[in-house]
Amino acid sequence: MTLVDNFGILLPTRGVLVYAGTGGPRVEQTWQMAETAERLGYDSVWVGDSITSKPRMEPLTAMAAVAARTSRVKIGTAVLLNALRHPVHLAHAAATIDNISGGRAILGLGAGRGNNRMFVAEHAAVGVPITERAARMEESIRVMRALWTGDPVTSDGEFYPLEDVELEPRPVQPSIPLWLSSNWVKRGLSRVAEYGDAWITNVPSVELFRQCWERIEQNAGEFGRDPASIGRCLYVSVNLNDDGDDALSEGDRYMQAYYSIPYDVISKNLLCVFGPVQKCIDAIRAYQEAGADYFIVRFASPDQPRQMSRFTEEVLPFVA
Repeated sequence: MTLVDNFGILLPTRGVLVYAGTGGPRVEQTWQMAETAERLGYDSVWVGDSITSKPRMEPLTAMAAVAARTSRVKIGTAVLLNALRHPVHLAHAAATIDNISGGRAILGLGAGRGNNRMFVAEHAAVGVPITERAARMEESIRVMRALWTGDPVTSDGEFYPLEDVELEPRPVQPSIPLWLSSNWVKRGLSRVAEYGDAWITNVPSVELFRQCWERIEQNAGEFGRDPASIGRCLYVSVNLNDDGDDALSEGDRYMQAYYSIPYDVISKNLLCVFGPVQKCIDAIRAYQEAGADYFIVRFASPDQPRQMSRFTEEVLPFVA
């Protein structure tokens, strides 16, 4: 086994529901895929998040189960909408997962989008006005990092006032890494520069990736941070098929089922690479040349094991 330190795999915690059929979701596919990714040498496995808008397995619970069934891979969220959860609860759960895993937890965090009725409804269902999501996200980050120190935390924050709150267990890691997501969003990129241990993005063009990173670099300087300390992670949806039309068709159906919106809308907003192996290799190399140093791969296919096998054997040797 050759270890690959810059690639991770998204686990199908939504896919097992989308393709459940009448027998209910085969949740064991998630654990099996995590175990296979570890055996194949991948660095990490990831779970997505939503509560009501895009139903899936609850991410923190899934992370704990994966942590108990693996021994080496890092386990992260790509990405968790932390404004939907109180930071004391979230910090406690994440620290527990870090202990279960022996220090392998990562929280990828995002503010989400406010441009769809189902996202508005999701926030309302947990008592969070969607217009507050960005401010809540940022305050939550500050609170969680303070709680993970083990010292009593007192805060007069707008959303999460605390008085002498201590949290146990502390994480195994000094602090759980926070990878923050943003595409071409001014406040999001500023947030990455101020708080992020790494940046997660799925922008659909190399040029836009470069523009976003330039903005992060500029903002980092204003916050007194060295941008070299911020990782650059690309989240890419892949469907490998020697027949480009078949790949597009299968990938199109998968993404429509996943997001409940047409593929031509999805593909304008996030990176999808559907088609022959060389197309995937070329796309990843282009982003590497633009500065991407980590990749989370989601397979846009109901046949996740076959796609992961092909990616491992035919793509990874040329890009890792």
